[in-house]
Amino acid sequence: MNLIDKATEYRRDSELSRRLKSPAAGLLMLLLGACAVPGWLPLGDTEQGAILATGESATVHFFTNIANFDTELGLQAGARYELDIRLLSNWRDGYIDKNERNTPLDEHGFANKLMPLESVSILKRSRQHKWFELMLFQANCKSGSLRGISDLNFDEASGSYNFVATCDGKLSLFVNDSYGFYGNNSGFASISLSRVN
Repeated sequence: MNLIDKATEYRRDSELSRRLKSPAAGLLMLLLGACAVPGWLPLGDTEQGAILATGESATVHFFTNIANFDTELGLQAGARYELDIRLLSNWRDGYIDKNERNTPLDEHGFANKLMPLESVSILKRSRQHKWFELMLFQANCKSGSLRGISDLNFDEASGSYNFVATCDGKLSLFVNDSYGFYGNNSGFASISLSRVN
């Protein structure tokens, strides 16, 4: 896609964002997001993926505009993992580029009150987590594996997030947004996954 096409797409997304501020548009979003009921996630790939050995790590480049980012890395139930996140560009959800503390968006996302209509929070893929929060899930056990970065243990000394895998299967990532609205997201990160045991 060339720069002119990207600029046209950005203008179209910006115009859509302005139109979504009306009450009628809010109702339309509610109807469009009806399939985003809590706990529902797309089927995804149920293959195992590349399994990391103890002490091994792999790095992926994650893009916030991909609704279901397949890391192609397999987790094993009961194994402990570390996740290191390094933002490589500014994260942005449409026109929102700062969180409620007025700091740049990162993997922690932002509060409902920053949306033009707070009520659209019912359209988030995970209503329990913040908008644009980095989410992890495995297609093999969707409801049991869905977690946000806020659910993981953070080790301040290493700057890593720690978690134990719920089941065997590939790890997928996404930012918590509404289905059909990933096109106005921008930003990417280098994410390193390491197996601890």
